[in-house]
Amino acid sequence: MGHFYFLAMTSKYIFIKNRQMRFKVFLFSIMAGLLSSCQTQEPLVLATYTYADNTRVANLQPLSDNYSAILGRSVETVSYPDVMSLMDGIKKGEVDIAFINSFGYLLLEPENHGMRPVAALNVGKDVKDNYKTVLLASRASGIKTLDTLKKNAHALRLMLVNQGSTSGNLVPRLFLSALDLRTPESQFKSVRYGGNHTATFEKLLRGETDLCALGSNEYFKQVQNDATIPDRTHMLWISSEIPLGPVLVKESLSESEKEKITQVLLNLHQSDPNILDSIKRGWSEAQGSERFVPFAESHYDNFRNFNGNPADLTNILKFFNPVDAGKKNP
Repeated sequence: MGHFYFLAMTSKYIFIKNRQMRFKVFLFSIMAGLLSSCQTQEPLVLATYTYADNTRVANLQPLSDNYSAILGRSVETVSYPDVMSLMDGIKKGEVDIAFINSFGYLLLEPENHGMRPVAALNVGKDVKDNYKTVLLASRASGIKTLDTLKKNAHALRLMLVNQGSTSGNLVPRLFLSALDLRTPESQFKSVRYGGNHTATFEKLLRGETDLCALGSNEYFKQVQNDATIPDRTHMLWISSEIPLGPVLVKESLSESEKEKITQVLLNLHQSDPNILDSIKRGWSEAQGSERFVPFAESHYDNFRNFNGNPADLTNILKFFNPVDAGKKNP
């Protein structure tokens, strides 16, 4: 009897062990399949543009790591040399998530190019002089008022920041249009670009231009460092607060992925404030921001009807993007 009991118990033990082994093999095959699926997926590309010597890759890397964990696939962080290059990458389908500025977005918007704006950093209601444009004249130019500027534009050299700049190109062109200087290249003696905000301002101080337009952050920083600057320049105009550029997400991603990408941004101020701070450190204009908010078309209402003239933005966009700008009325 004992012999048969021993055989029965041994058979039961072997059966249980075999069943456990089969379950482990089954579980391993599922995990291997999932891992293989993740590995065969192309990495998502989170892209932005370089400003001066900051690629902003380090600023966005924590967000990319967060997305990688949440989406279960690799996320690569890349930086294009400038806004225009980032736009080209988007048009070629190279970018899945884009941190772009306002001018770049508006230039892309008529054709969409398969990207959806999902969120933008807000600017706190009590924040002052966060992100504006200043229009400056050198003391040597003798230009102290906007009327004098209009009358003497043909004899004045104007310097803007670069083609893709919002505060250093789009906004000053909108303002000049409101002054009836709608074609600066033909109405000023010359129009050139300084490359970045710092270089543009330094060229004004060195007398290489009579007028310049740049981001207010740079101007106020320079004034803090050099108390003589207000005596060497005239501030002819300062804009109202400029809305910050949106985050774009590729439409061809799955609805689940797009929703997760969006919700991560909207919740960063609560779930991962360190990631939000890292992003803000990459953009001087973002320092007064508190959180990401859902993107709405009204975000750019002030641009679309600048000083009551809705045609100005359309004409500027056509000047820089003649093929795309006319395909959708902004």
